[in-house]
Amino acid sequence: RLLRRASSFCLVFRTGTHMLDLVVYGATGFTGRLVAAYLRRSAPSGLRWALAGRDAARLEAVAAEIEAQPGLAAGVGAAPVSVLGGCDADEASAARIAGETRAVLSTAGPFSKYSDALVGACAAGGVSYVDINGEIPWVARVIERHDEAARASGALIVPNCGFDSVPSDLCALRATRLLADGTGSACVSVQGVMHMTGAMSGGTIETGLEMERLYPGELRQPFRLGGASRLARGGEDPSDADPSEERYDGTLRRWLAPFGMARINTRVVRRSAGELDAYVNVDASRFRYREEQLSPAGGRAAAKMAKNAAIPPEKLRALVEAGRLPKPGGGPSAEKRAASAFTALALARAADGSAAACGLSGGDPGYDETAKMVVEAALCLVAEERAELPAAARGGSGVLTPAAALGGVLERRLGGAGLVWEDGYPLGSLPGAPDEEAEAAAVEA
Repeated sequence: RLLRRASSFCLVFRTGTHMLDLVVYGATGFTGRLVAAYLRRSAPSGLRWALAGRDAARLEAVAAEIEAQPGLAAGVGAAPVSVLGGCDADEASAARIAGETRAVLSTAGPFSKYSDALVGACAAGGVSYVDINGEIPWVARVIERHDEAARASGALIVPNCGFDSVPSDLCALRATRLLADGTGSACVSVQGVMHMTGAMSGGTIETGLEMERLYPGELRQPFRLGGASRLARGGEDPSDADPSEERYDGTLRRWLAPFGMARINTRVVRRSAGELDAYVNVDASRFRYREEQLSPAGGRAAAKMAKNAAIPPEKLRALVEAGRLPKPGGGPSAEKRAASAFTALALARAADGSAAACGLSGGDPGYDETAKMVVEAALCLVAEERAELPAAARGGSGVLTPAAALGGVLERRLGGAGLVWEDGYPLGSLPGAPDEEAEAAAVEA
């Protein structure tokens, strides 16, 4: 298949307004290549999509790589029809990309640096947009600067569509639905618990360090994306702060530790529950959300996890420079990713003590499954009826969370793509075992 190439001016040969259905921007990065490979395999027949970025030669190498991927059956999926080279992070490139497509999928981070102009062009031009960012201060600015324009143009802008924060957001949605269907009681809290194995890429580390440099104070604001306005307790309650220590949970009967991605996911969930009313039968005046990581190996391991979560940015930077952590562009091998997995648990509770739990499980969370999540989110925008999306009840456009924009449609697509939903998740089946000493100490206290 001949790819049409534009290396100098970020142009393709126009055959009509929005000749493309989808553009993948940032496809030469570590996660971007995984996204391109998954989309090549899973795109519906006839989908017109393109790879975009700065270096056309590297983009064409990615196109050749995904065409030669093992196990690609004849007649399955759809190959990219164009390569859009010469596209930088400037406003001119962003406008040209947005002028060619119905939707954009961006993997180019740090997003505040490389995707900022692009999301603005999409919002202004009526082009829908998804990404895998975990940059909450930047998302807050996207909402502040572009929500009104997106609503006016018809653009549906959905950040945070990777492991940050699809499992947390959709599990909370599903758990509140289960609670409402099972008991009719209003949900007043959701507890999120992550169990995962895997390794970080250099891009993820670099993005985290950039956020610490640019927005250190904002990262610690529990309601930076909203959700406090409807709370009877306001937004300054200490219980809403990010956990900083390990603890033993008497309900789960397992040790928990602070989760590094919770300061991303909790903000998204609070916006879904409060500002967007995206969940089912939630008492937004009392709602609480807390997210931690499971420590199957017990209390000492949980303490070590808490210590690792608190490593200062300057030490992380030194570890990267010393080669002990990956630099941007690198990530875990296919073998390491194949050995990685995750389970996200959400436990919704009502004031009367009733509860409902659900789980979502899959493979490598940070890369293989992130690629799957964001591609399926993009396909919600270009391969599903827009009237069937939850966004339709909110005007069909604007800057929304995954639950508020895509909701049950994305739940269904993820299940069809191999992720496993488990309603009524049995809490006793969590990895690890009860700590009798910790439970005895709690009883004594």
